Amino acid sequence: DPDEVAKAAALIAAASRPVLIAGSDVYAGDAVEALRAAAESLRVPVFTNGMGRGALPPQHPLAFAKARRVALKGADVVVVVGTPLDFRLGFGDFGDAQVVHVVDAPSQRAGHVQPAAAPAGDLRLILTGFAEHPGDRADHADWIAHLRTAEDAARARDAEEMAAETDPIRPARVYGELRKVLAPDAITIGDGGDFVSYAGKYLEPAQPGTWLDPGPYGCLGTGMGYAMGARVSHPDRQICVLMGDGAAGFSLMDVESLARQRLPVVIVVGNNGIWGLEKHPMRAMYGYDVAADLQPGLRYDKVVEALGGAGETVEKAADLGPALARAFDAGVPYLVNVLTDPSDAYPRSSNLA
Repeated sequence: DPDEVAKAAALIAAASRPVLIAGSDVYAGDAVEALRAAAESLRVPVFTNGMGRGALPPQHPLAFAKARRVALKGADVVVVVGTPLDFRLGFGDFGDAQVVHVVDAPSQRAGHVQPAAAPAGDLRLILTGFAEHPGDRADHADWIAHLRTAEDAARARDAEEMAAETDPIRPARVYGELRKVLAPDAITIGDGGDFVSYAGKYLEPAQPGTWLDPGPYGCLGTGMGYAMGARVSHPDRQICVLMGDGAAGFSLMDVESLARQRLPVVIVVGNNGIWGLEKHPMRAMYGYDVAADLQPGLRYDKVVEALGGAGETVEKAADLGPALARAFDAGVPYLVNVLTDPSDAYPRSSNLA
């Protein structure tokens, strides 16, 4: 509907504090270039989730990752493109802000929210329509500068967390070390709960299609299959699976397929000996937890060795860097089994209990 596209574009252009959130369908719909053109034409700050990560490289002046809470609290128009208005986005409740929900089919429109505009169809055409909006545009320079200040402050805090010398190791330090060795075109694959939530917080994919995860429902066990597909599709890139120890119970035996087919992949297990995504919320809400413990210190690296790969267990933060270097140089499926702090709880802003 061209009129709905024009209505949405006019809302965004006239907004004083717009924000755009781009999700997986932007990548799946081959709309990455159109997204960039729309953001640059309308001068809108962009956040991403799911496989939308990397749609704008981290160094792009309109790319943001750390200031989302500040942005959504202060925005007067929130544009959500190619992702549902689910728990990750507060179910579309952005206070007094007007919502523009852009989806690739009418059936994907949210039924629980009344958006100010809801264009549906080919995301490339819709975003191109935004970029070619013929009307006036409000000046968003102050708003962008405000978000950049918040972004820079959050990055400084993250840098401290990723360098922390704690014992036991905290997940932030694992990702701090990974950031040093991952190439810009590395493909990172999330398969887990809290450990992968930390990956979303600390890793910043630099290119489209370099972040894979099971989606908002968090179905565990997809990691090894994704890794096989990624390695076959990109034989010259780094492939790194980020796996919780709970998720390891779902698919780690599939390392045998990787080894037999000579598909080298690095697997980093955040081994805290618990179902963190379940245990910590239960403790917070009820004061106790049920069926949320795993075997502490389990040697998942030995499982991979038995299946034809290799690996090692890391207990000290200072040993992470060398272990990751050995993993990427190994030329076989290699598991880095990192014993992490079970008391470290991911700071969630929503709860589905």
